[in-house]
Amino acid sequence: MRKYKEAQVIQMIFKPQVVEAKMHERNDATNLYHVVARLQDNTHCRIIYNNGTKSISRLLKNPCPICRKDTHCKCLDRFVEEIASQVDFAQL
Repeated sequence: MRKYKEAQVIQMIFKPQVVEAKMHERNDATNLYHVVARLQDNTHCRIIYNNGTKSISRLLKNPCPICRKDTHCKCLDRFVEEIASQVDFAQL
């Protein structure tokens, strides 16, 4: 039960906001898109769109804003929909 409450607190504290997004790779034939986004806290992440599914991975330029680890973690997976909804393909 405690972990559930901690996860709720983290989601209330961390509100990702995309400041900049750039198309890194685009393949229209297979509907595969890689977008590199920079968040308001200078965290860089890669959003991968693959046939309607979305996944996210943090680029290791800064520590994770949630767990503060400097290694690979899955913390941003909880926010993939929120971050991906802020990226506008028409502007890329």
